[in-house]
Amino acid sequence: MSSLKLPQMRPIKDVVNEVKARAPYYASDWTDGFKDKKVLASSIFIFFANIAPAITFAFYLDDRTKSVIGVVEVLLSSALSGLIYSILSGQPLIIIGVTGPVSIFIVTVQSLASSLKLSFLPFLSWTILWSALMHIILGVCGACTLVSIVTRFSCEIFGCLIAAVYLLNGGKEVVRGFQEGTFETGLLALMFAVGTLWLCMQLAMARHWLYLRAWMRGLIADYAIPISVTFATVLSVVITRIDHSGMDRLNVPGNKPFLTTTSGRSWLVDLGDISVGGVFAALISGLILTILFYFDHNVSSLLSQKPENNLVKPSAFNWDFVVVGIAMIPCAFLGIPICNGLIPQAPLHVRSLAKIRIRPNPLHPNRTIEVWERVSEQRVSNFAQSALTLVALVPPILRIVGAIPRSVLAGLFFAMGLASFVGNQFAQRTWLFFADPKVASAVFPQIRTVPFKDCAKLTVVQLVFLAATLAVTESDNAAALSFPVFIAALVPVRYFLLPKFFPPRVLDVLDAADGRDFGDVASEDEDGSEVELEVEMAAVEGGVAVKPNSTISSSASAGSEKMIQEIAVHVEDDFAQHPRRLSSGQDQLLKRT
Repeated sequence: MSSLKLPQMRPIKDVVNEVKARAPYYASDWTDGFKDKKVLASSIFIFFANIAPAITFAFYLDDRTKSVIGVVEVLLSSALSGLIYSILSGQPLIIIGVTGPVSIFIVTVQSLASSLKLSFLPFLSWTILWSALMHIILGVCGACTLVSIVTRFSCEIFGCLIAAVYLLNGGKEVVRGFQEGTFETGLLALMFAVGTLWLCMQLAMARHWLYLRAWMRGLIADYAIPISVTFATVLSVVITRIDHSGMDRLNVPGNKPFLTTTSGRSWLVDLGDISVGGVFAALISGLILTILFYFDHNVSSLLSQKPENNLVKPSAFNWDFVVVGIAMIPCAFLGIPICNGLIPQAPLHVRSLAKIRIRPNPLHPNRTIEVWERVSEQRVSNFAQSALTLVALVPPILRIVGAIPRSVLAGLFFAMGLASFVGNQFAQRTWLFFADPKVASAVFPQIRTVPFKDCAKLTVVQLVFLAATLAVTESDNAAALSFPVFIAALVPVRYFLLPKFFPPRVLDVLDAADGRDFGDVASEDEDGSEVELEVEMAAVEGGVAVKPNSTISSSASAGSEKMIQEIAVHVEDDFAQHPRRLSSGQDQLLKRT
């Protein structure tokens, strides 16, 4: 992994071959959707898994753009782009929508337009149009094959960056409650934010509860975010004193006709309301947006089409990137956010359509493995969840959305931020500085094969890059637009700079393509017995995704969704003999879960 080997690009040929390979399955993509009962359940599940984070990002955009882009615009973008993608894409199992990085990008575009004294919406529209053209060109040239060179080093910094931004935004909203209201209303907002965070975290761990049936626990964990938001919102409404306290709620045009913009502006953007210089300035921001989507969408696509998912119908990475570009065009004319592949909604969508058997692990008798027998590969579930998102824009439903307190969404930002650190090995290695050396190897198995000083050095390097990128992202000026460039620059840093300071073996372990490369290493304990700890992590947005035989690990687009993921920890029987590592009771609890 330490040397850079570029995969071969075949312009035009790759995308043409993808379309030809997928075309014979197009009719069955629709008919198969009506033959499997999983499709309906999957459609409803992924709708709820998608809409709560989308509303949270809409709240952020509404606040920062002064309602030029709000709930209506975000939901319409998710619905429209999802419908286009479900109809035209080569792999319709990928769920696309508005992500955290996209929201940050749009806010920085507004700052850039303001500094250049340009109209925001025309500048954003031209940015999107330029980027759409670049998407189509890259897809036709077969450039998506190059994404395989992106390693864990870059992905983990990206994930921690988005997590930090989420936490900062949640904190700003809580502080705003104290600054713009009374102390009592500020304290109430803080209580709702912390309460929503706590409830999300508790429900997300439902799979590990010792009561209720397994399917009920899984259902609660999967719907942790919608349940938390609904409960907090209902509580804020039914308690009269809270409802009359003046608590700020989400801004929606619930009393206006269907498909009225949040601010009341016209839907069509005047593309001529900008200078020629502004049009070409948008070319630069369009390039940066393309870099962001190239990184984010392709990682989502790879995580959804892992070899162990046992998909039968062919993939179409380059054609799908072209379709993302096509879906961006109507967004440009309407002045609404653009969409790309979501993590973990896309992998979760695939899993919800899969028939999975639990089998004994032949290499580890005390463990089990998942065997994916088949996946219902069709377009209906993606199309249906996009249509449901469009239905959510009907005024009566929109009024219900408008009842959500802003402080509840601030709590979701906290949940998204904290959850984005789960499974992120960079974040885990940061805790090595505070861990007890006697038990550190049980929690951080990578230090069994790599000296602590090398782990610490690489962690410090990543912390420096994270701090620099975060400073740029939060700079509130035109420089903030360049944060995707900083992330992209981490790829050459990984291949050309890090090998000068770290031995190849260290990078191969700490920047392993497969998260289990160091987790499956057996080592000698102090009393001579072998102890093994394996940590298998779910694929999540903003964290670490395990994908065997690939250099792709994860992306950070929507960290909120990690709350509906499970971290499955398997512990060998040997641990029962080592009470200093795990108590007997803890061992039994972990085995049950």
